[in-house]
Amino acid sequence: MTSTKQQTKRKPAPTKPKTRSARRRPQPQPVRVPLLQADDIRTILMDIASTVAPGDVIELLGHADELRTRAAEMNAPHVDLFRAQLDLALACLTDHIAGDCPQIPYSTIGLLAGAVCYFSDQLDVIPDFLPNVGQLDDAVVLAMAFHMGEAGLRRYCDWKGIDLEPLRHTDPIPAYR
Repeated sequence: MTSTKQQTKRKPAPTKPKTRSARRRPQPQPVRVPLLQADDIRTILMDIASTVAPGDVIELLGHADELRTRAAEMNAPHVDLFRAQLDLALACLTDHIAGDCPQIPYSTIGLLAGAVCYFSDQLDVIPDFLPNVGQLDDAVVLAMAFHMGEAGLRRYCDWKGIDLEPLRHTDPIPAYR
């Protein structure tokens, strides 16, 4: 006869459930892709600048007061810089159309006119009616125009006796690089 111990199989001793170490692996942060990148802004600006004609600039200057009023109503970051850049762009375009300052390259005039045209369109890449962000792209496009047309703007400012340095932004698109 076999003993009962031999007939019953031994059950394995209960084991403690495996616990994870107290340290948790850091979760990977989601990659944040900006809505607009510097190359996108350059492309938008160059597309507009390449199609602007002198008649367009004249028509645009007819709305200069409306554009200044819209800029005065803005409440986004760096709005003071934007307003000052807009004023200088409009003054430069006005002097160019009047023939007062012929030494400014057409590329600079096209860039400034393109940026001001972009600002005048309220339904651009980021529509202006969106609160807090709607006019940020307008400021970025104008800053990019100032960056790309700096040589011509410097010539204009030298001729007018204006200090360009406070109107320059060292990085035209700080959040998007």
